Amino acid sequence: MWLKLVNKDTNAIYFYNTVTQERSELRPTDGFRLYHILIKHRNSRKPVDTSVEDALLQINKIHQELKCRINDPSFREAFKEYAFKYSQCSSAKRGGDLGIVCGNEMMPEFEKPAFSLKRGEMIGPIPTPSGFHIIYRR
Repeated sequence: MWLKLVNKDTNAIYFYNTVTQERSELRPTDGFRLYHILIKHRNSRKPVDTSVEDALLQINKIHQELKCRINDPSFREAFKEYAFKYSQCSSAKRGGDLGIVCGNEMMPEFEKPAFSLKRGEMIGPIPTPSGFHIIYRR
């Protein structure tokens, strides 16, 4: 697994592979791709005018609907449509696509469950300071 690290002397960002012990100045291309849906609430880091309870109801509804479709060949497209329609993250315009990710790039509350996923799995709702997430690993 690749980790994003910072050189203490120069403050330069570099990437370190914990398996091969390789170090690279360039972002690795062999990480994995994550998609997510974010529903915010009034206690979120960037609050909206939705109660925590209503946000949780909404994310649970979306999660249940997606769970029913997870074995469909078109699941990834369905997830992207839901993200585009419901997610309150700037990644919504990309269908929730967070790109190729490495360790130490996201908040621990998000990263730990995201990195526990196998390819094709989805998890949620995941509470973080940003709100509630559904995470899908491609």
